[in-house]
Amino acid sequence: MTGPERRRKGRLKLPQTVRVRPSDPLRHDFDEILPTLNTSRDSVYFASKNELYKEGMRLFVTYPYSDGPGSINRESLGKVVRIDDLGHGRRGIAVEILMPIYIGGKETLK
Repeated sequence: MTGPERRRKGRLKLPQTVRVRPSDPLRHDFDEILPTLNTSRDSVYFASKNELYKEGMRLFVTYPYSDGPGSINRESLGKVVRIDDLGHGRRGIAVEILMPIYIGGKETLK
């Protein structure tokens, strides 16, 4: 039996691209670009084979992410709140978006 639903906002199950990297690259250094499994306004959930993710870990999250010319990518600070075993070496990573990061008052332009 499952507990009561704790989500405050609905989930979008349409895959989007997310870029994720640790906020402390001295402890963990990786940079992943992955499709999401689901998203909401204040969270993303994606699958990764990377074993460096830990609950409580702070991340820089760019969502949605695009590497196309002229793309505007907004980066946010996030925190890993849950890790699920999805089998076959894959783990589901749930990240709460804590706050947007603005450099120079503007979003990152690629």
